[in-house]
Amino acid sequence: MKTKLVRLTFNIPDLKYAFIFLLIICSFTQLKSQEQAGIENFAFQSGEKLTYRGYYNWGFIWVAAGEVKLEVKDEAYSNKPAYKIEAEGKTLKAFDWFFKLRDTLSCYVDSTNLKPFYFDRKTHEGDYIARHQYWFDYEKNQVYSEIRKRQKPIKKDTLENMNISSDIVSVAYFTRNLDFSKYKKREKIPLRMLIDNEIHNLYIRYKGIEKVKLKNGEVYECLKFSPMLVKGNLFKGGEDMTIWVSNDRNRVPIMVEAKVLIGSVKGLLDSYEGLRSTRESLFKKKSGRLEFE
Repeated sequence: MKTKLVRLTFNIPDLKYAFIFLLIICSFTQLKSQEQAGIENFAFQSGEKLTYRGYYNWGFIWVAAGEVKLEVKDEAYSNKPAYKIEAEGKTLKAFDWFFKLRDTLSCYVDSTNLKPFYFDRKTHEGDYIARHQYWFDYEKNQVYSEIRKRQKPIKKDTLENMNISSDIVSVAYFTRNLDFSKYKKREKIPLRMLIDNEIHNLYIRYKGIEKVKLKNGEVYECLKFSPMLVKGNLFKGGEDMTIWVSNDRNRVPIMVEAKVLIGSVKGLLDSYEGLRSTRESLFKKKSGRLEFE
């Protein structure tokens, strides 16, 4: 199959959107396989840490604006074996005067099948503070939510969860373990996503294999996708996001780019450590940094 080398550039219209974008770098899919009992994990392990950089463009000036860190830990949940997965996003100190962001997302997933137990998002963006919590009950096929925004009363709700949905963190780690060789190029793959107390029936479009070239000349062969996005304050909706994931046993998200209401955004893998596999891997070491052009 003929592949194309991709030159990496950075483009983002608004500082706030840069970090919201990076925080959803791990929320791109939840595939039809999740309707089954779960999936065996081969792609990641406890101790894995991934760091991403966000960039925005103001006119002709390209500026790094912040970062997101993802970390996996072994931590039991209600006496059940589980992974705790945390995502922390923040603006760089140089930009805090303009717009300060400190967001934390965490979830617990069953380490035997990667199905989520619990999700918690703490949002601190400028003067906006909120918290979203979700508990997954598989015996009753329900999701219980508890949401608090600013100083308003806590809002509790119960959502139906017949075909198993996932939160925006656990979904990426589930997806990293799927067998993408079963899908044809440009095939639509159904997904279910829990976002802001609503379950959305969406899809991703598999776009085949494409190579990403780094500054030092290294080339990473990647799986390429375009997810169907929910229309909102950030996205117009449609297939305006593209994601590149390493085509090896680690399945690490390397690059994400998307069009937003004004302009476009990029998130790039900056460093990694604690990767599970060096066999059949594009990464020569379990820890290191990437240098993009």
